[in-house]
Amino acid sequence: MESQEKNKQLYIDKEAISVLNLAKEGLLYPVQELMNKKQMLEVNASGMFANQSYPCPFLLSPSGKRNKEVLSKAKKGETLDLITDGQKSGNIVVDSVFQIDKAERIRKIMGGDFASKRIRDIENRIDELCVCGKYTLEHNEIAKHKERLLARIEVLNARNIMGIVMGANPLHRVHEKIMRDALGHCDLLVIFLLKPYKNDLIGYDLRLKCLEFLVDNYLMKEKVIIIPHDDTYLYAGQNRMIMNAIVAKNFGCSKLLVGENNRGLSVYYLDNEVHSIFDSLQGIDLEVQILPEYVYCDTCKTLVSTHTCPHGHHHHINYNAESFIEFFRLGLLPPAMLVRRQISAIILSALFPNRFKDLDRLYYDILPSNGIIQNSGEEEFYLKLMQLYQTTSLN
Repeated sequence: MESQEKNKQLYIDKEAISVLNLAKEGLLYPVQELMNKKQMLEVNASGMFANQSYPCPFLLSPSGKRNKEVLSKAKKGETLDLITDGQKSGNIVVDSVFQIDKAERIRKIMGGDFASKRIRDIENRIDELCVCGKYTLEHNEIAKHKERLLARIEVLNARNIMGIVMGANPLHRVHEKIMRDALGHCDLLVIFLLKPYKNDLIGYDLRLKCLEFLVDNYLMKEKVIIIPHDDTYLYAGQNRMIMNAIVAKNFGCSKLLVGENNRGLSVYYLDNEVHSIFDSLQGIDLEVQILPEYVYCDTCKTLVSTHTCPHGHHHHINYNAESFIEFFRLGLLPPAMLVRRQISAIILSALFPNRFKDLDRLYYDILPSNGIIQNSGEEEFYLKLMQLYQTTSLN
């Protein structure tokens, strides 16, 4: 509290702190510090930094009247405290303060994708005055995840390390297939689980619980590690793919898996070859594998690639996450062919706690038993209910 009384303060949000943490831990390399005006202009003009593709300058230009007043009077060498949610989160020693073109800044962040819903959000987060200088942070959660990953790499002597960025919102059967297939071709699979700074129906902690359950019970868990990946404004628009590749590479991945229907990938076909935004990358030593879209075919009776299934689209069931969310929003169990029933039970029991007024009676009336009625909770009830849905009857 003493330093807060001595120093002027900049108020920045958790998303900005998250991005500063990434750079501090070397995960945005070759960028390791906030850029000055000269570096910003170079990146704006070339899309390159230190001979590597870099889609937008790494800047700190916090919005707000108080921040603008502080920055307009800041002097070189002055220390400014960084305040997040009322608490000191770090400080920055001012090297320079300079004016930026806010509209151009937004264009560079979005990478040309102006249809994104995040544009208005970004407009409210940034301003025209930018500060650069060396900074320190009070807490850094990313460091411990780097250590976990490095330890796992050492134990497995892993060389072929695959990364995949997923929201798992919700975790469904296509996610399972992708992870299983990947584990057959790598020493270690790194799942970067997106951690958004907004309230979703299925929050991050619940999605993490589902993913950990799947890994612990149905995958080779020693070859899988889950890393939280903050979904900040730096990953808006078409630049999302490039920034994901930079972070994955700096975490130690040698390969990145990306679905072809991923927004911002800009997939197109030329001479029967798939091309994407990654074709323009320079200086990033990372192999990118673009995965086909998977669907359930009611003729093949299994998950298939749309590239290889001979049956028409009218035989295909798409794995649309928004549709699955609607199931859960209404409190319904999605079919097990779409979402593993154990995952559905975990989600519904968390979304609708104490939903049933008399769970003992439901166990007694509609669930088979060995004569001893045991109420094992709502999660187990959903599992047994799903089994009843799958029970066949007389024709």
